[in-house]
Amino acid sequence: MTTFRPKHLSVSSVMLYVACPARFKQRYVDRLVTPTTVPQAWGTAFHSALEAHHNGLDIERAWIAAWNTMHAALTPAGLTLEPGKAVGLELLNLYIERGYGAAQGDAERKFVLPFPSSRIPVPLLGYIDLAVPSERTFRDFKTTGSDYWNAVKVALEPAVAVYGWAYQRLYRHRAERARWLIFNHANVTLDVYDTVPSPDAFRLFEKIA
Repeated sequence: MTTFRPKHLSVSSVMLYVACPARFKQRYVDRLVTPTTVPQAWGTAFHSALEAHHNGLDIERAWIAAWNTMHAALTPAGLTLEPGKAVGLELLNLYIERGYGAAQGDAERKFVLPFPSSRIPVPLLGYIDLAVPSERTFRDFKTTGSDYWNAVKVALEPAVAVYGWAYQRLYRHRAERARWLIFNHANVTLDVYDTVPSPDAFRLFEKIA
């Protein structure tokens, strides 16, 4: 019997295995494709606009183009991308008006790094939404239509520790702050939570992996 070994691990794959090994098997071993949901498509389009902005492109044009692309992808399945473009523009304007758009950094900073422990034979893959070395910080963007996120849940989010560890490896200094920006398209608000990456929390994640 062949032992399954993935090419890499990620925060989402490890936490999916912890939450439900059967779903992990379906996705990563059996490679069953799950159709993209409307919230996922909307979040992908919104992330694309933020990434484009921090790469020097026009944020409104990027959002409209990304929304149109994701809407077209959903149409064959009889789905409509909601909320519409206007809500996204309002949220992006909030981001700019509150001064967050001025940050200079690396958008969608990819990393593929070996775990410190030699017992894990595959690397850790991830994407930091925006690394800002000049401020010794990094950001993660979340879109939601609920009140799920709060300061406690952000502090306990495994990605905080993992991205903090990866940031230190990439930039050769420790991130002093992790900033989670929560874009709520139901009530059109932007909530911001700051926390500090913990080396102990990363060691716990590594033990789980």
